[in-house]
Amino acid sequence: MRHPARGIVIAALVFAAIYVALDLNKLYALRYGADTGTFLQFLTNEAHGRGSWNYAEMRPHLQVHDSWMLLVFVPLMAIAPYAQTLLVLQVLAIAAGGVALFALARSFGASDRAATIVGIAYLISPSAQGIAYGNFLENVFVPVVAFAGVYFARRRSLAGTLACAQMLLGLKEDQALFLTWFGVACAVWWDRRIGIAVTSLAVVNGLAFVAYERLAHVAPSIPSYSLHVDDPVAKSLFFIAILAPFAFAPLRMGWRLLLALPLVAELTFNGPWAYPIARIGTHWTASLFAACAIAAAYVVARVPRFATPMLVCAIICGLFFNDTVLKIGRWPYVVDWQAYRSAVTLRDGSTGTLIPRHEEGIYAVAAANPAVRLSPYKGPEAGYCPAYDTNAAAFFASLRIRSLPQRVTLCEGVPVKR
Repeated sequence: MRHPARGIVIAALVFAAIYVALDLNKLYALRYGADTGTFLQFLTNEAHGRGSWNYAEMRPHLQVHDSWMLLVFVPLMAIAPYAQTLLVLQVLAIAAGGVALFALARSFGASDRAATIVGIAYLISPSAQGIAYGNFLENVFVPVVAFAGVYFARRRSLAGTLACAQMLLGLKEDQALFLTWFGVACAVWWDRRIGIAVTSLAVVNGLAFVAYERLAHVAPSIPSYSLHVDDPVAKSLFFIAILAPFAFAPLRMGWRLLLALPLVAELTFNGPWAYPIARIGTHWTASLFAACAIAAAYVVARVPRFATPMLVCAIICGLFFNDTVLKIGRWPYVVDWQAYRSAVTLRDGSTGTLIPRHEEGIYAVAAANPAVRLSPYKGPEAGYCPAYDTNAAAFFASLRIRSLPQRVTLCEGVPVKR
């Protein structure tokens, strides 16, 4: 007899296989950024009793963000202290989110077909693919934990809800603000006991982090905020793009959309940052993306006709509006194996070296060596390579199918003219 979850499990496994392969291609091409190296150095240092210090942030990471939940991976990093370990973890976390969303949709009353479709729409949305293909960061775990938390709240399981809430609170400090808001909403409109408990837990965690930061005389790394909206056109397009894979089903939530106000405000009123934080597939967007997926699961349970358009919209968005290599016209990076082996030599050695900021892909590989340092960020610098490979001939040449096109050289995995 066919199991109801068979379709979404297969989809999640296919997603995981594809993105593990693509992430490794990106890593071998030295295309990952400083954040991946930050967590590699932080967790490997913790595994050897050196604390959470890393040379990208130039201080202990646990002073930068309230990310103590990641310490559960310290034993794993002691065994396999490689960037590959982190990238596999992040892909599996996003893939597992599809299965968790299926279970949540079924708890809302959706049919097996509709629940499977909303889970697949989540997996092939540009947001999920972008997070799975991006740097390893704390918020890669937000969707799956949030889906599980709402599932337990739906079943009125206090223990399950609080366990998920505490995991979210251990990922990043802004979760304390979000969970306080949603805890109050839960207490007013759903379950007073669960709502008050979640709110209390969020307040305690938030105050504890503030007290720790004050005692250590440090401050977390956050963008500036104001009532001025920086780049309103780009941000408006972002909100359209995050809703589109779900066929705009969350808009059927009506007044309940107001529950997303804190998530929207964080992405709307931030000032200029090192990169646009309201961009599909970045860690900043994980909480809003998870909320959109939850809303889509709720709507498709009540309006099943959304299921087929949702699948069609997700496929179109995945092919044409993706922030990863799977967007039409892009190809995997061409790997310079000699350059990658040089980075591995740094990783496996014991001597220190200072890596220029524009070569942070080397740091992402070599940061398991506690003596490897990254030069401080000083704003946009020269020396960065193009973002994506659009040269099919060069990609096939890298597979030894044909020779590399003439007058073409590699810039961190991207073929460019000499």
